[in-house]
Amino acid sequence: MTDTRRLIDQLAARVEPVRPLASPLRRTLAWSALATVLIGMIVWVYGVRDGLAADLSRPPVLVEWIASLLTGLTAAYAVFQISVPGRSLRWMWLPLPPLLLWLGGLGWGCLHDHARLGADAFLVELVSSECTVAITMTSIPLGLLMLVMVRHAGVVRPAPTAMLVALSAAALSAAGVSLYHGGETALMVLLWHVGAVVLLSLACLLLGRPLFAWIGYAKR
Repeated sequence: MTDTRRLIDQLAARVEPVRPLASPLRRTLAWSALATVLIGMIVWVYGVRDGLAADLSRPPVLVEWIASLLTGLTAAYAVFQISVPGRSLRWMWLPLPPLLLWLGGLGWGCLHDHARLGADAFLVELVSSECTVAITMTSIPLGLLMLVMVRHAGVVRPAPTAMLVALSAAALSAAGVSLYHGGETALMVLLWHVGAVVLLSLACLLLGRPLFAWIGYAKR
């Protein structure tokens, strides 16, 4: 019994305090600040596009842009919620309202463009697909940073966490791309911007466990 107590005392003496995780709100703000810096640097390199102020002065366009921004922010907050064991998985539905608002704004924009341009509003310009590449390349470092921040979720909920990480990074990247790349119809934005967000999210949903395993945290 004495040896057992001595062992317990020795183990207790070596225990180091574990620093608790910051709140989901604080981690969301920290990641959002880093994302703002990265996207701001990209916008600074390319320059703010001509006509941005005029476009954002139109309520539908402004609502659409704000909705994409809110989709990214709410998805980030949901990530930092569901990545903690014991938190409700229902947090993953938090980005749905702004996402639907974003899609609804683009749908209204398609109708407005058709009324203004006729059949030309539905022409698909492959040259506009370069914004998809820009969104993807911007999302990769943002997504990897968030995956590292929630790396322990690889043991808990790898697939939904990875999906929300991609949704957050891609939606914020799409909002950033809109600041320096324009001249597109609502259909082009729907196809290339939202298409990139959806594809990245689905890819991470399917590859969530391998992503966390690559980082070093996944259930065997």
